[in-house]
Amino acid sequence: MTNSIPLGLDPKGKEKTIEEAERKSDYYRCPECGEFLTARIGPERQYFAHKQGVLEEVTCSLSSQAGVEKMIEDLRTSDIEEGERERSIRTYLGERHDGGIELFGVVPSLDWGQLEDDINVDTLLDELEIESTGITHPPVPSNFHPSEPEVTLDLDPTVDSYQLEITGPDALESITGTWTTPGLQHKDLFVGDETRAERYDSDSDVREDKWVYIVSKKPIDSKPSSVDIYEFADVTLIGFRASEETEIFLDKFAEGLSTDSHSFDADIVLPAHANPTVEAPIYAPPQEPVLVGVTPSKKVDPTFEVVSIPKDANDTVTIERTGPGIPRYYSTEVPADGSRRVSIHQRNSGRHRLIHLHPTDDSDGIDTLDPESRRIGIEIQDEEGQTFLSPIDGVATTHMPADFNPHLLQTDLRYIGPEGLELDVAATFADDAPLGPTITRTVPSLDEIISEVVHWIDSGCTELKIRFNGIGSVSMNFAQPAYSEADVSEVASGVEQ
Repeated sequence: MTNSIPLGLDPKGKEKTIEEAERKSDYYRCPECGEFLTARIGPERQYFAHKQGVLEEVTCSLSSQAGVEKMIEDLRTSDIEEGERERSIRTYLGERHDGGIELFGVVPSLDWGQLEDDINVDTLLDELEIESTGITHPPVPSNFHPSEPEVTLDLDPTVDSYQLEITGPDALESITGTWTTPGLQHKDLFVGDETRAERYDSDSDVREDKWVYIVSKKPIDSKPSSVDIYEFADVTLIGFRASEETEIFLDKFAEGLSTDSHSFDADIVLPAHANPTVEAPIYAPPQEPVLVGVTPSKKVDPTFEVVSIPKDANDTVTIERTGPGIPRYYSTEVPADGSRRVSIHQRNSGRHRLIHLHPTDDSDGIDTLDPESRRIGIEIQDEEGQTFLSPIDGVATTHMPADFNPHLLQTDLRYIGPEGLELDVAATFADDAPLGPTITRTVPSLDEIISEVVHWIDSGCTELKIRFNGIGSVSMNFAQPAYSEADVSEVASGVEQ
C-alpha cells in the first residue's frame, strides 16, 4: 500500500501541502529523500506519493507508515517549542508608543505544570544565577516566576550576538542553560505586527497582510509610498505590509520569498479588548471566555489543530473543516493561574500561530471595559429581568412562558458580541402551523429579521435556534397551545355536524 505523504517541496524548495498542490508531473519532491512525488488529488483522498519506481532505487523513511506518522507528529511541534529546546532567544523588532523602534528578545518564564506541587518557587528562584552579554537590562530571578507570562530582554542593537546564561537547581531545568541569538544581520527578515515582528527563519513565504521589517546595512536608493524607512542604530530598516505591491522587496531582500496566498489567519474574537492579531500575551481575568477565529485562504479547506506548548502538556484538539475561506472557531478560557500557550496549527504543514493566554486581576484597561464587550450571545429582557444565552459560556437554551408576548422581542431581544459575525436563524413550527415545518435565514444582524421572527412565533413557531457562524448555537422554545386547542375545536365541531 502506498503511504500518504502530507507535503512536498516545490522547485524553490518551499513546503506545499497536498491541499495546495497542482496536477504537475516531476514538480514536487520528497522532503526526506529528494526524489519526485506524484500529487494524487481525488474527490475522497488527496496525498503525495513517491513517483512509481523511485523506491526501487532509493531508501526513504517516508516509504513506511511509521515514517509518515513521525513526520506528521514532528510538524505539530511549533517553532517556539523547537527554539526553546535549543535555548534560542526569540528576537523581535517593534515600534514603541513614542514612534521609535526597539529590538528585544523573549525567553519563557516558569510554568506551574513543570513544577512539583509542594515546591517553594520563591526559594528555588533565589538559587538562580544569571549572566548576560549584549542585554542592556539583564533579568533577575523573580522575572521567571510562573505568575509572569514571559521574560522580555532589552537587546543592544549594535552587538554581534546575545547570550543569557542561567544556572540553578534541577527543578528549574525548563529555563536553565545558555540561551543565545545572533545580532542583526544584513537582510534579516522580521514578520508579524508593527509592534511585535519576530525574526523569520523559514522556507515558507510570508503571509499576505503581515507586517515586515527587513534589515539593510546598505543605503536604500528609492522607495515606493507603501514602504517606510527607519534609521535604527547602525542599520536601516525597511518596513511594509506584505502584498502584491511590495513583493519586489521580499524578492530582493529576502532571498526570493513572496507572499503566501495559502496561509491562514487566527484572530482573537473574545476577549474584545485583546489585539486580535498580535502574538504577545493576552491578559484577561482568570477563566475569562476566549474565542479564536481561524480562517483559511479562499483556495483551500485544511484541518486545523490546537497544539499545546509544550506539545505533551495537553491532548491535541481538532478544529473541523467548514470550507475554503470560511471561519471556524475554537473556544477556551484564560487559565486560573499561570500562562497557557497553544499553537493553532494547520495540520500536515509547518504553519503555526501562537495564542498566549495569561490571567490577571489588574483592572486597568480590562475590568473597566463594558462587560458586553467580553461576551457573545443573545440577551432577552422580560418582566423578571434578563436572560443571557451564550454558545460558549453558560446557558444556551430557554423556555419562554406560555403567556409570552412575541411582539416584545422587537425591543427586548438583542445580539451581544463582535461586529460582522453572520447568524443563521432557524425556526421550527408546530405540526399544524400555517408555516413550516422549518424556515431558515442567514443574516448579518438580528435587527434585519426581528419582525419576521415575531410573525413566525405568532404563526406557531415552537423553537427558534440562532447559530453563530462556526461557534455554536442558542435556542428559545415557545409553547403553542393555541394550535392544539384549535385542533380539538375543529374535531368537536366536526362531530356535532
